[in-house]
Amino acid sequence: MLPLVSIPRTIAKFLESYRKVFRKEAGFKHVSRYISGLLISPNKTLQGIYSQLVLNEENKVSRRRGV
Repeated sequence: MLPLVSIPRTIAKFLESYRKVFRKEAGFKHVSRYISGLLISPNKTLQGIYSQLVLNEENKVSRRRGV
């Protein structure tokens, strides 16, 4: 399986209609990664989804609430 380097454009475009629901940027990014992972990843757990993400040091993912 290829790594996930960004949110697919189709998913990003769809999720823009839910922007008002997820007001905080961190929450919106988390939901975007989660939805993408559920659709693409063969392992549907958070650990499986995050293991496929390739992010630079600035965009490190924290699974802690509020971080």
